[in-house]
Amino acid sequence: MTKAPREVGQLAVREFVGNFKRQSFQDEAGAEHAWPSRKVRRYRRKSGKGSSRLRLTAAGRDDRGRALLVDSGKLRRSIRMEAVDKESVTVATDSEYAQAHNEGHRYDNRTLPQRQFMGESKRLNTEVISYLKSGVDAILNAK
Repeated sequence: MTKAPREVGQLAVREFVGNFKRQSFQDEAGAEHAWPSRKVRRYRRKSGKGSSRLRLTAAGRDDRGRALLVDSGKLRRSIRMEAVDKESVTVATDSEYAQAHNEGHRYDNRTLPQRQFMGESKRLNTEVISYLKSGVDAILNAK
């Protein structure tokens, strides 16, 4: 069981990185919260007299097929175990904008919606409990 904090930390990192793939976060109660979509103006009217056709903007072309919160992948890669000792593990990110995305942020009369990717999760708690139970069972069966 001396390896438990490191293993639990690895489970947490895997879960938080997995939230980027799922584009959602599962809370402690087990409810899945999908991340709000982008609110970027992706189309504009094509210039010309009487034109009613819409044309994709450069921002719209850049966002096509791209996952939320993933531009360079820096935020996702920054999630790591920061401190591990015999009894605990700390999972953190050093990205300067991680907290704003994880908790939502208000600035200049604009709102950055909350797209939580880190925090307590029922899925993570279930994995941790399963891991710890199997470790205890292995210790008890070895004697």
